[in-house]
Amino acid sequence: MINKDKTKIKEIKALHLEAFGTEEGPVIFKLVEDFLLREDSIAISVEEGCKIIGNVIFSPFILEEYPEKKFFLLAPLGVLPEYQRKGVGKKLIEESIGYLKSLGGEAIFVLGDPNYYPLRGFKLTTIKTPYSEIMRLPEAWMALEIEEGALKGLHGNSVASKPIMKPMFWDTTGRG
Repeated sequence: MINKDKTKIKEIKALHLEAFGTEEGPVIFKLVEDFLLREDSIAISVEEGCKIIGNVIFSPFILEEYPEKKFFLLAPLGVLPEYQRKGVGKKLIEESIGYLKSLGGEAIFVLGDPNYYPLRGFKLTTIKTPYSEIMRLPEAWMALEIEEGALKGLHGNSVASKPIMKPMFWDTTGRG
């Protein structure tokens, strides 16, 4: 596991390009590149030997009414194709939870596969995405409480880090 190891940035970007394929890969490559330039993003990787086989990036996720809360957005999570369905994503999430908890993290949000993330402890959330008006697949918007009760009674507008604050990342039309 690494955390923002500058010598691995090129390898992390290449991993996401390959993991997301020719159609989605270039967009995710640029997103990863933008996140890795930011001091407030966290990159965590799983390695086999000296090769990165999986990576996940976390960035701050803010509820405007509760700016003191320490929430993270998980995006993206990529695993090299030959290592997919072998527990690498699960390992990334499990190790990340402990690390984010050590930073005082209270919850993690994800817009992701509703068949995958619930297996890792994520649950549907009523907190709205930054572009809730284009949410067409509400079951894809989930959260995992790192600190029990962290989301209880919360509401309001949410804001993600600049690289992912584009409608195209929040539009679930055609997904599912």
